[in-house]
Parts: sequence; C-alpha cells; structure tokens
Amino acid sequence: MQSKSSTVERYLAELPEDRREAIPAIRHVIRKDLPKGYEEGSLAREDRCQEGSQEVMVLRATRARKEQPMRFSFGTFLLAAAVLLAVPLAGRAQPGPGDVFREYMWSKPGGDAGGSLRVGGQLDYGGGPIALPHELDLAAAVRAEIVIEKLLCHDGTRGLAISLNDHDWIAVPEAAAIPEPAWDYQHHIYPVVPVPLDQLKAGGGNQFRMKVDGTHPWNWPQNLIYGVHVRIYYDPIQKPHPTGRLLSPAPGAVLGASIDLEADASSPNGSIRQIDFLGEYEDVNLEGDGVYSQWHYHYVCGVLTGYLGSATAAPWKQTWDASWVPDQARPLRLAARITDQTDLTYFTAAVADLTLNREGRSVELCKPYDVPAKWVTRSGEKAERFRISGDLNRAVAAQLVWISWSPGYMNGLYINDRRVFDREGPRYAYFVHRIPLPDLSVLRPGENVLRTGLTPKYNGKMVHGMEVNWPGIMVLIQYRQ
Repeated sequence: MQSKSSTVERYLAELPEDRREAIPAIRHVIRKDLPKGYEEGSLAREDRCQEGSQEVMVLRATRARKEQPMRFSFGTFLLAAAVLLAVPLAGRAQPGPGDVFREYMWSKPGGDAGGSLRVGGQLDYGGGPIALPHELDLAAAVRAEIVIEKLLCHDGTRGLAISLNDHDWIAVPEAAAIPEPAWDYQHHIYPVVPVPLDQLKAGGGNQFRMKVDGTHPWNWPQNLIYGVHVRIYYDPIQKPHPTGRLLSPAPGAVLGASIDLEADASSPNGSIRQIDFLGEYEDVNLEGDGVYSQWHYHYVCGVLTGYLGSATAAPWKQTWDASWVPDQARPLRLAARITDQTDLTYFTAAVADLTLNREGRSVELCKPYDVPAKWVTRSGEKAERFRISGDLNRAVAAQLVWISWSPGYMNGLYINDRRVFDREGPRYAYFVHRIPLPDLSVLRPGENVLRTGLTPKYNGKMVHGMEVNWPGIMVLIQYRQ
C-alpha cells in the first residue's frame, strides 16, 4: 500500500479497517519515546515511499536546524505492538468473556454541570476526600480497577490523578487514539486505572481524592468527573457466581437489520436481577476514545448505556435494531453480562463468527479526520473533514452522530458550506446527538468538510458555546445495494 497523504492524520484515516486502531496506538508509544528535540511533522512528498511489499510510515522530525526523516516500517510497528501489550491504555482494561466482577458506582446527583464533581479550578474546589458509600467485597478478589467518567472541560487541563484511602497518587491515563497532547482536544472518556488490592478495605470506610496539575495556559485547570466506579474481579473457581450463555443468535449466524437476542442464566446466590447484551463490532465511537471496534458500552453518571439492550425478567430476550450499524470488515461477537441479586456479574462466553446481511441495504461509517483542537464554538468556526467511499446515487439516508457538552449554545452545522442543522440539547451538560441529515445533496464523493458556526454573544455577553468531543462528528450513510 502506498499513501499520498500529506499529514499523518490523513494517512491514519485512509488505513484499512484492520490497521486503523492498532497503528494509532503504536504511534502513541513511538511518539512518547522520540529523542529529545524531535517532534512529529508533516509527510514530505519525498518521504512517502514503498519498500517491497511493506508499508512505510514516515515521521519528519526537526532537530538542531536540520530536518531528518525517520522511517518506521510495518515490521517496526509489529515490534512496537509487542511493547504496547505491556502499556496501560485508557479504556482497554474492561471486562471480557469469562470474567466475574462487581461494580460499585459513585456519582454526584445534583452536582454542577449536569451532576459532576469539579476537580481543579481557581478555587481549588472538588477533589475530596469523598467517602464511597459501599461495602466492598474482597473475598476471592484477584484484581481491582477504577473507571472514571472524565470530561476534559477546560482545555489545557492535564495530570488527572486519583488516590484511594490516602495511598500514593495514581496517574489517570489518556486515551491513546486522541492526538497529543490530549488536553488540547475536547473529550469525554472513561479511563480505567488499575489499583492494587491492598489499597482497598474490605467492607466500608473507603474514600478517594482527585487532583489535576496546577499548570494551565489560562490559570484555570478543571476536569469534570461524572462518575467514579470501583470494579473488583474475582477468581471464578473460588467465587460462587451466576452462569449462563447466549442462546440466540447461534455461532456463525447471518444477521439482519433486526436481531433477536436471548440468554439463559442461573446463580447459586439467588435470582437473576438483569442481563445486559453486548456486542464487539465496529460502530460510532460514543466512548470518546477514538476506538471504533470494541465491546461497545459506556456510562453516564454511573448508569450503563450505549449497549444492545437489557432484560430484567425471564425469558431473557431483547431485540437489537442493527439497521444503522456500519458494514463490518470482520465478524461480530456478541455476549451478555449476567447480574444476580447480590450484584455479582458474569461475562458470558462470546458467540463468534457473526456476519451482517441486511437485504439490499448497506451502511458506511465516515470517520472524521483533521479534527480541530479546542473545538468550542464560542472561540470561532471550526471544521473537520470526512471521506465518502460509497456511491451517493444509491444513498437513501444519513445521520450525524457526535458527543458534546453544552450544545444548547451551538449555532448551526454546515456540510460543504450548506447549513444542515441548527441546535438541540441542554446547556452545561453532556449530550449524545444522532440527527438525520434531511438533504443528501449536500454530500459529495470523496472529501467533505463539516464545520460548526460561531456561537454569538447573548445580551452582549460571551457564553460557553458547544464543546465537540473526540472523535468529532461522525457520519453514517445508508445505501440501497
């Protein structure tokens, strides 16, 4: 493969689906270890090359007045991938098939900005110590982690850290697929922080504190925290736990636009409280970490959302509407989280080798690139780009999907300089947008430009504006085949 891209971001946007997630994460590792004085720059034409059948990625670095291109072959990527396996990345350490765990959810109903804890700020508000109102079960525990619902809020805020029960501060990782420095890009993510078990107390009396670095370009560092969740994993042999499996669909099934899901379950601890159906596939990235293929779900103020659906009584059935799920380059996997009356959860084995065939319809996911830093609409018009590969003559519908904060202050969306949407949503709160595109004629084959309008002053005063969170505004297009 030979790329004609002039920037690394465009190069990454053009990657085949099977490389589109691994290479940005590997790039994150390489950039962290660049020699002092080097920085990533654009790809010069003479730097774009091909070595046999191996793809070559070139990062132009500048040091001491002399430009020196540094070439990383795909073999180097594979070596970096081995290193990557030992590097903790935000959002990667989630439960998987076979895991047994409990989740202790903390949130702040009635808190500022839609129910948040402010950490940092000019007044040094937030941060704790905050008592966890739970009795932690550590019997047969094997590991623990903290899941944090983090909104960047004030761009330039860095160094979020957490301390449990007055132990040493633990750095909260950034999402590897967000460009560096991540604090320049608006984001709402769910980083996972491994925690030593000996920092937790069995039963009650646990507490946490949080802080951010005092360094800030305009002297007001602030993250908003919408949830802090303690997740404890157990030895499945020693811990009596719920069990079960997915009954439908069967392994290797071909799925349509409407998918019947069914599970069975039981527990030695009593009744089953709830079964949540999950999928591992490529879709819009509402998790905010830039990873499009994963087990899709996230939290809003401690409540699980963004998954396939739940059942709260037998028979354990749900229907998944997959009419807007993008076409898949790889088979899907489905599983279930089974939670019993003691709130112990079991992640079932995955049903694998599933494919989509939606009877004459297909869906293209157009992923944004050239996404601007500090995308807040009060500071001016901002624009991203997305590329359409499908035949627009066969397009029948489209959606715009993104995560924002305070969209009540937005002032229009434009595609290729044509206004397509005005505004929706609250002020000073989290919001997920999924809006239909009323006029498909605004789209064009190949590269398209999407921009947000400038938020005007209200009564002569500047207001917050809408924050567009990473990965930007995604576009889904349905086609008739």
